[in-house]
Amino acid sequence: MFFRFIILSLSQVMIFNNFLIFGNTVNIYLIFVLVFPLNFNKSIAYIITFIFGFVIDFFSNSFGIITFSLLLSILTKPYIIKFAFGNFDVNKVRKTSEYISGTSLYQQLTYLFLMFFTHQLILNSVEIFSLKNFDIILNKTLISSIISIIFSYFILLIFFRKNA
Repeated sequence: MFFRFIILSLSQVMIFNNFLIFGNTVNIYLIFVLVFPLNFNKSIAYIITFIFGFVIDFFSNSFGIITFSLLLSILTKPYIIKFAFGNFDVNKVRKTSEYISGTSLYQQLTYLFLMFFTHQLILNSVEIFSLKNFDIILNKTLISSIISIIFSYFILLIFFRKNA
């Protein structure tokens, strides 16, 4: 997990923060929350997620917005997993990435879309912080979610595929 922490934070800060696609950066750092073990101690998981978000915020000059949205993402993760995968037993699954790799593409994409969409919606809502600009928030959320899902899905395929 420490290795994943270092690699994802360095790659986000040094590589993906410099990508601008349609005016949006690619946010692959959510992979940390996506594959974080569910049977981990919740208090420690929140602390680790806070530290991870703080590191990304510090180097991205985003003033705590990423940390806030990451913490809300890890809070909503069990509900999104239950919605996307249906019968999901937290006690039987050791690694989330192993479970996800054994599911259908539709379930994987549903999980990725819901996680990225909620994360980006929170991130952009706090960043813009105006209901008058809801169309801008929604547009930016959709574009950055789709871009981030594409990059993250390929990263997940490369590094977290099931060894068969």
